[in-house]
Amino acid sequence: MSNQTWLEYLERQAAASSQPLSSSSSSSSGSAAPTPDAQAASERLTTLMSRPKRMHSSYIELLLPFSSSSSLLEEYIATSGKIRLGKVFEALDSLAGDISYKHVLGGRPSSGDEAVPIFLVTAAVDRLDLVGTEHLRVDRDYRLSGLPIYVGSSSMEVLVVIDELPAHDAAPGTAAKTVMSGRFTMVAMNGVTKRSQRIPPLEVVEDDERQLFEFGRSHKDRKRSEVETSLQRVPPSQGEAGELHGRWLEDQRVLEEQVKGSGAFTGRDVKQDVEVVPAGKTRLTSTQHIHPQSANIHKRLFGGFIMRQAYELAWMVGATFAHAPVNFLALDALSFHSPVPIGAILCMTSQIDYTTTTTTLAAGQEERTVAAISVLVETIDVETGERKKTNTFDFSFDLGAGERKRRVSPQTYQEAMRWIEGKRRVQLGLELRGLYGKGEGA
Repeated sequence: MSNQTWLEYLERQAAASSQPLSSSSSSSSGSAAPTPDAQAASERLTTLMSRPKRMHSSYIELLLPFSSSSSLLEEYIATSGKIRLGKVFEALDSLAGDISYKHVLGGRPSSGDEAVPIFLVTAAVDRLDLVGTEHLRVDRDYRLSGLPIYVGSSSMEVLVVIDELPAHDAAPGTAAKTVMSGRFTMVAMNGVTKRSQRIPPLEVVEDDERQLFEFGRSHKDRKRSEVETSLQRVPPSQGEAGELHGRWLEDQRVLEEQVKGSGAFTGRDVKQDVEVVPAGKTRLTSTQHIHPQSANIHKRLFGGFIMRQAYELAWMVGATFAHAPVNFLALDALSFHSPVPIGAILCMTSQIDYTTTTTTLAAGQEERTVAAISVLVETIDVETGERKKTNTFDFSFDLGAGERKRRVSPQTYQEAMRWIEGKRRVQLGLELRGLYGKGEGA
């Protein structure tokens, strides 16, 4: 079936909304019994969704040959002359969607195809980490790949990896090098019942499949544990509260020493050569109207578009704070709360939640400042004015090792809780990068 155009979609929506209720639907007996054809389709769907599948049968890869394709490089180039990571994240989200559809339906359906009423959406992204210290280069080729590693009743964990391929003049047998990895959580819904949809289970046979499956299971258990210890449910630990209070007292002292009459909202501790900036003063916002060109096959905003826009806003927040270009370290967490309809107004708000004093990202590297930067995504309904949260992003960025040291200071209770959460995420990322470094040196 050919892709449905936006005008065709609008015509079908208008026809559906003007369709009168049938007499059977308004009778005291409730909804009408399913037709034989509908019953047979439901039975076929149940059979299809009960057949186990192997992990590697849903493996997909995408090549980005930057070194040999100038036209492709032009699509991904940033103003700095480096690779535009927001575009890469957009491609990763599309790849994770293709993998999940291949596992469930054998491939991604065409727009408007209702033969199998199942759609899959990105529910979350967890720990999309830069491995090592090297970023994507314009003179290298990359392979984006992934496969499902854990499947529940209606959701799956998709592992995605970006590998740098050996250069054309590399020695024979040179292996590809992993530069980034992460996990997407995909959820299946039934378009008819509007409820979660059971999907094919994984058939785990080989040892490598068992290891990946257990990795996916442990990741799911860890996420459940993190929810239970989230600051949304329990207060910070005594140590965290004490550290926060000490930092707040020190920051207030520095802020009070700002130059009289300057009107500045930052303070400078001359002795320590540290500038303190209230967290709210790092905030940047972005607002745009969503058009059909950014729609996915379900006529909602493509999740990769949101990822790209959120990353680039967070990068601008970091660069504005550091007064210099900053480098991506990790997408620590991403949650999708509700879909974004086409035609809505999309609002993004980003600010720095936490900054380290200084830290070492790799052996032999000078000390650097790391920032936890969050992005809140909301929609505004044009007709009702209703504002709804749709996504939350948490990034970590390397702000560099400049002589001018700045740190953010929480000024409200909400900012204080975000400061603690940001510190937790940054510390976890530093621990993982330490493990990656050991792996590279092995």
